[in-house]
Amino acid sequence: MNKTFKIANMKRTPDAGVVVKVVYIMGFEYNGISDRHVGSIELAGDASAPDFIPFEDLTEEIVIDWVKAELGEAKLAEIDNEFQNRLEAKYQAKQNPEFISGKPW
Repeated sequence: MNKTFKIANMKRTPDAGVVVKVVYIMGFEYNGISDRHVGSIELAGDASAPDFIPFEDLTEEIVIDWVKAELGEAKLAEIDNEFQNRLEAKYQAKQNPEFISGKPW
């Protein structure tokens, strides 16, 4: 199963540029069948923190790392398993259809 991780949008404070919400998309592909999970996380940043990164210096990789850290390994594994099972079921249904449409002529 192939997986991609993208940031769809971010909400920030207008004064300090503190990111408070991130919308992410996890894309999954298995044997030509694809699906996606869209979610969001809430963040509580602090512009005075020593490790604060100004909004204009953020990269998608940095924000993806924030999302992964906020979700945690257990939640990421749960999402992966859900979509692996879902795509496998769709693939099996495609390989072994219950019905086939068409005419004999």
